[in-house]
Amino acid sequence: MKFYYENYSGDSGYFEEDDLILGIYSAWNIEANLYILDEEINQEKLIFAPYEDNEFNSDMLEEFGYCMEDGDEYREIVDVKTGDVVGYDWDDVLDLV
Repeated sequence: MKFYYENYSGDSGYFEEDDLILGIYSAWNIEANLYILDEEINQEKLIFAPYEDNEFNSDMLEEFGYCMEDGDEYREIVDVKTGDVVGYDWDDVLDLV
């Protein structure tokens, strides 16, 4: 998958990653909106926005089988079918900037 990220600090760019969740966490780490590139129509589609609420993000993640919920301390991405929290240790995310 090809992604585009952009944050309010002016950091932006493209990266490729096969794992959607790793892509989200990598963008989340730098507080960036994340878009997936639809190469057929050469258009970017917003799939994650760190400053938006859980409902907004869940609506975008629904087509991928995920939702966003409040965890004990932080928000979490949850696999809708299994109810399992999915994620990465922050040390494992991609360094985008």
